[in-house]
Amino acid sequence: MAVFTAAEALEMALEIEKNGEVFYKAAAAKSDDSEIKALFEDLAAQEQIHYRVFQKMLGGVGSAPALPAGEYDQYQAYMQAALDNALFSGEDKALALAARATDRETALHAALGFEKDTMLFFYDLREMVGEADKGAISRVIGEERQHVRRLAALL
Repeated sequence: MAVFTAAEALEMALEIEKNGEVFYKAAAAKSDDSEIKALFEDLAAQEQIHYRVFQKMLGGVGSAPALPAGEYDQYQAYMQAALDNALFSGEDKALALAARATDRETALHAALGFEKDTMLFFYDLREMVGEADKGAISRVIGEERQHVRRLAALL
């Protein structure tokens, strides 16, 4: 029995990308630092691109692979904890996070946390889709990894 279908996981990925865009736009609008503003505006645009990638995948996915009975409870608990504590869970949470990003360092740390949570979820998502979609998710993970590098370089 699978924890989520691939379609459900992709719906979550769409929400993550939408919330990322909300966070980056709000944080960019709030920033007085031109370098941070430009970076966050660019990252918001990339979140839009990722949204379209996942939207395209959504139409052609089947069900997720089944987990062995012994792993199901552990996986379900892990995913629930990850989703409950993730920085990407909800537009309100993204806006609240952006509101707390009052200085350069706080904004960069918030964005780093957001990107790391996102990457972790996408690694799991990649295991839930068919072979045809794994490459696209791997590319998005690679782009998220570049986001982390760009953000870390400014700290």
